[in-house]
This record gives sequence, C-alpha cells and structure tokens, in this order.
Amino acid sequence: MKKLVTYILLISGLLFTGCSKWLDVQPQGETTEGELFKTQKGFRDALTGAYIRMKGSDIYGGSLMWGTIEYMACNWDANPNNTAVPQLKAGNYGDATVRGWMDNIYEDLYKVIADVDGILDNIEDKKSVFTDGNYAVVKGESLALRAFCHFDALRLFGPMPANPGTTLILPYVKTVTKDIHEPISYQEFAQSILSDLDQAEALLKDVDPILKYSITELNPVANSQAIFSDDNLNYRQVRMNYYAVLALKARVYLWLASQDSANKLNAVKYAKMVIAGVDHNGATTFRLGKETDRAAEDYTMSPEHIMALSVYNLQSIANSNFGDGGSLMRYDFAITDGFYYLNNLFPVAERTSDIRWKQMWNYKTSEGNTNYVMYKKFIQKSTNPILQVPLLRLSEMYLILTECAETKTEAETVYTTFCSSKGIPFSAFAAGDWISDRRNKIIREYAREFYAEGQSFFTYKRLNVTTLPASWTYTYFTGTPAKYVVPKPLREINYNNK
Repeated sequence: MKKLVTYILLISGLLFTGCSKWLDVQPQGETTEGELFKTQKGFRDALTGAYIRMKGSDIYGGSLMWGTIEYMACNWDANPNNTAVPQLKAGNYGDATVRGWMDNIYEDLYKVIADVDGILDNIEDKKSVFTDGNYAVVKGESLALRAFCHFDALRLFGPMPANPGTTLILPYVKTVTKDIHEPISYQEFAQSILSDLDQAEALLKDVDPILKYSITELNPVANSQAIFSDDNLNYRQVRMNYYAVLALKARVYLWLASQDSANKLNAVKYAKMVIAGVDHNGATTFRLGKETDRAAEDYTMSPEHIMALSVYNLQSIANSNFGDGGSLMRYDFAITDGFYYLNNLFPVAERTSDIRWKQMWNYKTSEGNTNYVMYKKFIQKSTNPILQVPLLRLSEMYLILTECAETKTEAETVYTTFCSSKGIPFSAFAAGDWISDRRNKIIREYAREFYAEGQSFFTYKRLNVTTLPASWTYTYFTGTPAKYVVPKPLREINYNNK
C-alpha cells in the first residue's frame, strides 16, 4: 500500500505514555506521498497547505496574533462570563481550559512544521521536476517557515532568554517519521533555527522576485498585467520571501542578544539589510506606515508588511472578534479624559497625531458592552480591503536598530525617523541613564505598535519585565518567570520525565 500523505508526526510533546496517539497532518487531503511529490505543482500545493494551516485559529489566525497571547500581555479585558481568561492573564497554566489552549498552540505549530518537513524530506530526490528557480523558492520558504514556527515555540514554551540553562527544552523536528523526536538544549535549538534561516537566505537571494520587482509590480490588481503567470512568484509579501528571512533573523538574533553581544550586531546587520532593500528602480522595497495610510483606512500599514498571511475572510473574522459583539475589548472606567486604561500607552498630548491612536478605538454600542472599547486595526474598509495579517513589519526593524544602537546619538537618530512616521513627538533619551530610558520607551513602542499582533508578551519576556515602567500611571501587567515560561503539554512532560 502506498504511503498516504497523512504525515505522522510523533514528537516527545504529543504522545501519551503507552499509547500511539498520532498527530494527523493532512493538508492536501488523502493523496499518496508519491503522487503529491511527482510534480512541481505538488510541492507547491503542499507548501500552500502549510500557509493555510498557519491561518488556523489556534495559531496565527487567532491565538498567537490577537487572541490568547494578547490576553497573556493583559491587552484585553475578559468578558465577565469568561472565567478562564482571568486564569490565563494571571499565568495559571494549571487551569484545565488554559492548559487546553496552550496545548492547541503547541500542537498546531508542530503541525505546520510537519507540513514543511514533508516537503523537505522529498525535495532533494525530486529536484529535477522544478523549473525556473522554483526549487530554491520552495525549499527556501519551507526552511524559513520551519524556523519561524520553531522560534515561536521557543519564545512561548522555552526558558527565559537571559538565563536559558543547559537542560533539554523542546524538539527541533526536521523529519516526518514515526520515531520520537527528543528535546534538545536551548543552545542547539537556537542554532537549528539559525541554520535553517542561513540556508533559506542562501537559496532565496538569487531567485526571489522581491529582490527585483516592486511590491506594486508583484501585487497585480484587477485588469492589470501580472509580472508572472504563476501567483506563487507574485504577491511575495504573503510568502516567506527573502526579506522576511532577513527580518526573522534580526528578530531571532535580538532574542539571543543577552547571551552573546555578537548576536546584537547580527540583529543590527539584518535589520539594516531589510530597511535598505530596493527594487530595480532604486526605490525602497518597504516603507514605514504614515498618516496617509491611516487616513486611507489601511490600519495594519501594509507598506510595512515584510511577510503577512493572506486571509480572504478577514473582514468577518475581525467583526466577530473586534466588532460590536466581539470579545476582544478593553474596559473604560468612564474617566472624562478618554479611555483610561489606554492613557498609559497613548498620552493625551500625542493623540491628535499618533496614527496608532487616531480613529483606531471606538466604544461598543451593544447592550452589556457599552463600557468597553473595540480596536479597529483589522476592521476592513468596504472597497479594496487589505486582507492581510502581518507577521513581520518594517517598524520592528527600526525598533531593533534603536534598541541595539551603541550610542545615545545613534539610537536617537533611528528613533526620530520612527517617531516622525508614527506621528508622535520625538523626545530625547534621558541625559543620565539613557539606556534605561530607551528600554522603557522600547517597551511602550512594542506594546502600542504591535497591539493585537502578538508581540507584547514576547517583548516583556525577552526583556524580563516585572512591571511596566513607572511612567505608566496605571500598571496592568506584572511578569515573573513562572508566567513567562509556559509549561509544555503534560503528555510531553510525562513522557520525558522533564
């Protein structure tokens, strides 16, 4: 019997002791592996399946974007009828419901990994079926997606980056097999991520269309001539393109910077490479979002999108989560100067110009919700909606450069550019302890820049934030290692006696 492309992934974290409980990963339906990987199209279909899975509600279509991970950062208030969310916000990972949410995240991250591992297991033997650089594109994207999902598993379930220790932490899964994938050390896990990204960078650097054509040219609209007849080579912003690999490397190296100062230099190197990217006309590939984008109701700042997921039904998803009856909201204490809980992020003096604030927050009007405020970032305009969920944005590269700058002047130069684009007044870092002042400003910028994009909690963990800066007059978040290091699924802990 031919092997079905129902990839069986047995990892240490997803096996009941004494049982053969398998994760059934079936992105392409019941087709044989041999049939799927006979053609270039088959490999592409399998890769498309991985991107589709990433849009699932338990990871980047919900929990790791605007859902669970944002509750963990205390960016949302719980509906009074939801008893599990307060447990989540408090870091009570022993709560049965919370435990289930975390296990689902873990499982789905590794399912995406299984999808791309199926491609990588077969692609070398079938290299001859590819044409026009597509072997490098498919393999490069697959390696980068594998690194992306493993890195988020590390950020959520791994140890504190400043003191990771030498114990075995998580499995880095590189093959589709019935064998158990044992956990490895933090250091080996991090090197595996970087190895995959190094390979992806080398594969994509000479073939990715985003290195030649502009985003506009690669995103043909109705009745316009596409650069390629093949949409796998158009719309590179919604694929793990060359610049997305560089941006992810900058993010990873920043996470590892507390262990080795050379990692900070690498974070700077790759962030600068993304910012400096140009097309064949010499125009920058990406630009920071600005007021004209907000005025055009491009609230996610699509010119900044280095890599995003294409979500055709984003409007309905946004309405159900953020809309008048949606559960994602903040409570208003009826303070006369506005949304009290957001004053910490958006001072009144900046609100007339800050594009992260202006017309981005509305009171809900449905019965029982009138004291709550909704966020409009993913609410779509009626014509020409931008149905993308950003996973990597240019603004993060500017924040990385600001944070890693060696001198006060260098840091302020980059931060000035960021502030100008976002419509906020630049204020110099404190003359005394400018490094601490920079840290506090960076924390605030990550919180307000990436609200509902899943980055606040990871920033707090990376910087080991115990409480938010004292200048935030209403402290609604506290952090501890017990809260930051989410336990692996109980099945994994039991199996490995870890």
